[in-house]
Amino acid sequence: MSGQRILAGGAAALLVLIVLAIAFHGNDSDTATPPPSIPAAGAGVLRAHVASGQVTLDSGVKDADEHTAIARAAADRFGHDNVLDRLHVAAGAQSARWLATAMPALPRKGDGFGPIDVTSTKAALTVSGRVPTAAAGNALVKAVGDAAGRKVTGNLRVVGEGAGGTLQANIDDAVNGRPIAFQTGSAAITKSGRTVLAALVKPLKGAGSARVVVGGYTDNVGDAKANLRLSKARAHSVVVWLTGHGVAFKTLIAKGYGEAKPIASNSTAAGRTKNRRIEFTVLSG
Repeated sequence: MSGQRILAGGAAALLVLIVLAIAFHGNDSDTATPPPSIPAAGAGVLRAHVASGQVTLDSGVKDADEHTAIARAAADRFGHDNVLDRLHVAAGAQSARWLATAMPALPRKGDGFGPIDVTSTKAALTVSGRVPTAAAGNALVKAVGDAAGRKVTGNLRVVGEGAGGTLQANIDDAVNGRPIAFQTGSAAITKSGRTVLAALVKPLKGAGSARVVVGGYTDNVGDAKANLRLSKARAHSVVVWLTGHGVAFKTLIAKGYGEAKPIASNSTAAGRTKNRRIEFTVLSG
């Protein structure tokens, strides 16, 4: 019996050591969290998506040297572990080397910016997202334009200062450019959409007396009145889900805008996808 007890005690001690080793490895603070994945850019679209100190690079580039230059500039700016590199060499791709030149102007964590997208096609170069001040937005647009040698369209919104600005930045960081998706022609939120909403629960629970507009938008395909109804239904569906997970009902205001305020061209599939969206806007004052 004593031999059995010794064996049992030794096995228990070994089990404790294994558990401790696993726990220690799992809590390694030096292990970087990879940038969260966002949907890939469409064909012929070059995009740099910046959020929470991380950058996602997306598209085809002209050659391997260009790829290397952009990736190196991104690592220098954000740190190697904060770069999700989805660039690839593609036949017929436009030169994107200018993005390496523009990289030092892209905002890092703590700069007061919300998520920023730099999107380039043959037809247009756009900088969109939320900025701490109008001056900061203008400086970013100028730096990108100077690097690319092209006219830039700025689609920027000022986050603002104070508690409202902090809340807006926290909401933007939680969304991180990911779409809140719905089933086709429906207000039913998909699994991926619910994942995005789950990330919003914490900042919205801390909203205090602030009010947040949940705005639904559609593309311009189909009947305009039907699209307006769908956008309202989707905004309402988001509010119902969030309040069902602990967000105060008084915090949220559901509004539908239908086809109004497109953020991209409705003439392409990629543009229509961007226009079908939910936006969260903290009301000022």
